[in-house]
Amino acid sequence: MRGLRTSTAVLLALAAGSHGAWAQRAADNAVSAAQDAFGTSVGNENIGLYSASNARGFSPTEAGNLRIEGLYFDQQINLGNRLVRGSTIRVGLSAQSYPFPAPTGIADYQLRLPGEQTVISTVGTYSSEGTYRLEVDSQLLLAPERLGLTLGASAAHDVFPPGNTARTWNAGAIFRWHPTDEIEIIPFWGREQKTDWETNAHRWFPAPGVLPYKATRGVYVSQDWADWTQYDTNFGLLARYNLGDDWVFRAGAFRSVMNKLTSFISFFRNIQPDGSATLSMISNPPQANASYSGEVRASRVFREGPRRHTIHLAARGRDTERQFGGGSTYNFGAVQMGVNKQFAPPAFVFGPESLDHVKQTTGGVSYEGLWSNVGELSAGLQKTFVRRKVDQPGLALRTSRDNQWLYNGTLAVYPSKDLAVYVSYTRGLEEAGIAPETAANYGEPQPANITKQIDAGVRYALTPNLRLVAGVFEVSKPYLNRNTANIFTTVGTVKNQGIELSLSGPIAPGLRMVAGGVLIKPRASGLTVDQGLIGRIPSGEIPHTLRLNLQYGPASWKGFSIDGQVVNQGAAFADRLDTYKIPSSTVFDVGTRYQFKVGGIPASVRLQVTNIANNYSFTLSGSSGTFMPTLPRRFSARVSADF
Repeated sequence: MRGLRTSTAVLLALAAGSHGAWAQRAADNAVSAAQDAFGTSVGNENIGLYSASNARGFSPTEAGNLRIEGLYFDQQINLGNRLVRGSTIRVGLSAQSYPFPAPTGIADYQLRLPGEQTVISTVGTYSSEGTYRLEVDSQLLLAPERLGLTLGASAAHDVFPPGNTARTWNAGAIFRWHPTDEIEIIPFWGREQKTDWETNAHRWFPAPGVLPYKATRGVYVSQDWADWTQYDTNFGLLARYNLGDDWVFRAGAFRSVMNKLTSFISFFRNIQPDGSATLSMISNPPQANASYSGEVRASRVFREGPRRHTIHLAARGRDTERQFGGGSTYNFGAVQMGVNKQFAPPAFVFGPESLDHVKQTTGGVSYEGLWSNVGELSAGLQKTFVRRKVDQPGLALRTSRDNQWLYNGTLAVYPSKDLAVYVSYTRGLEEAGIAPETAANYGEPQPANITKQIDAGVRYALTPNLRLVAGVFEVSKPYLNRNTANIFTTVGTVKNQGIELSLSGPIAPGLRMVAGGVLIKPRASGLTVDQGLIGRIPSGEIPHTLRLNLQYGPASWKGFSIDGQVVNQGAAFADRLDTYKIPSSTVFDVGTRYQFKVGGIPASVRLQVTNIANNYSFTLSGSSGTFMPTLPRRFSARVSADF
């Protein structure tokens, strides 16, 4: 605890020396910030149907579709809240006129850039499972209109849903320099460290044909000696040069590094209806994943009366190295779910590690045409070159090359000032993730694959501020799962067809709504499916998700508001043969927020209870077959102030 106390003292000292008056963290509110129901994050708050890990049934992060301020970024570890103030999920209409879209959707991160006033914000959080966290984010104006600096740090004692704990500290710095009015240069650096990170004990595998035993949530049942130590770093440089009113040059170069010094994975297997099970554990040698990535883009604007034409020329690339393999497995024998049974640490014997090295470069041209009050048209063409080497002990060096043409096109028409109709098609080359821990080739990165998407829809303004978005989509890509030899590889093709809806905006004075729903029909095909070895509906795929967020705070309440959220998810198949299901679930959250000033200092108090009915259900990772219980009822309190 000494390191945590020291970090906390440093944070408090930073806060004590602050000055200025500009609202920052005290005004964090995802419901107020959301333009639609498809996915918005602001600070510690997240709402929406989609996220960086799930969009239209797939993962933008796993697919490699991440951006920092619109520029390509190959992430090996999360950027963290000291660098990121929020993110937007770009699918459907929100991806219209977005240069070089991606089939699985794009998660676009916005950095916590300094503004034109000095402010230091503090955020303290406590939750009922025992987590407490202190965050400090400062924005310092060093030279008016020329130089600003963001500095942030946080220290936390985290308690995760399975009951495991970790000590975490996070730090970040962002400079924003305008040497001239036309040039902007933004270097940034972020670091997160986790120590005494107890092993997650929520990898549950029930006996065939039954759901896992409902053990008490939040009770730590892994081994006290099985602690992770991990150090993660992200840094980079963004630059912009505005050449007159027509040319804009942008560039970004990034480095992302994940260092696991010690790591363990617990498995509870063959769980019986009475909660009896067997425990096994994987321990891995020190491993590191690292990448360089970036993008250079030149944009030229041509104006022609009510029409505007933009051409983008871009080049992006990455150089990624990932270590995998070499882990050691030990079986401890019989245990009882929900009971903390400790064993002596075994002697894990590590094997040699493998290395996956990928170099990818992509060049492209994109056109956007905007005709005021008439419509939009965009098209893009890219050529990508991928070189991959896989070096595994005892095997010959594997090398592969892949060159692909990628393209996209979108059309939006405005029949009236309140109505927009759109259609788009995208062909991309996306990452396929890594083999899960239950596969024989655990940790092995999979080669990128061609993915296709077609979607269409409408946006209608019911009122000047209340917008309805409705769309249909079809996303198809290779289907990766464990084959009969338990090798995680391509076993066929998967196609997700769906309907998505969003209704967002104020519906009465002081009352704001963000509502949405997505209905997905996932279908797998291929020889493995035809032979009956895998079902036609991928396991773990949720057929529908419905979300409703309401926030009420009229002006007469003087900064006080109440809010609620309802999330309903449909029943999903629980096994690869589609023989039984995880039941549907509905979760209710309620909260309140009070924004006020003390001596001219903006502040806020946020109280929230999530899963107020303490609903108990499970989620399932279809690729690994891992069951995890949903989060129990939880109370949290957050106090923020901008000095």
